[in-house]
Amino acid sequence: MKYIILISLILFTLSCSLDRTNPLDPMVSSINAPNKVTSIYVATTADNTIMITWSPMSTVSGYYIYRSQSYDGLFELIIDEVDETVSSYEDLGVNIPGNFYWYKMSAYILVDEKKLEGYRSEPKTWN
Repeated sequence: MKYIILISLILFTLSCSLDRTNPLDPMVSSINAPNKVTSIYVATTADNTIMITWSPMSTVSGYYIYRSQSYDGLFELIIDEVDETVSSYEDLGVNIPGNFYWYKMSAYILVDEKKLEGYRSEPKTWN
């Protein structure tokens, strides 16, 4: 029992002295995740299509769009890599009569050729 405690204490002490090397660690890096996407509007159009528009952000690389059939349900990623210059998306072929869809969005930036996703927006639907 003494040896287990001694080994645990040594491992704990050694692990506390390790250098921080995570490039996204706010203690050693100035890289921050993107802010939430704002001013998201959802509207239905003809032919079972839902139009999603938002305010574009100048400091992001692109956007993710998620969809669910309930406000607090499981949100499925329906599109990624929406170009940063785009500020709208058409969700085509959804079954609008009898169904309601909720959407969330997030922005991402590229860090070492990998995507760092920001916070997801609150769920939005058409009114």
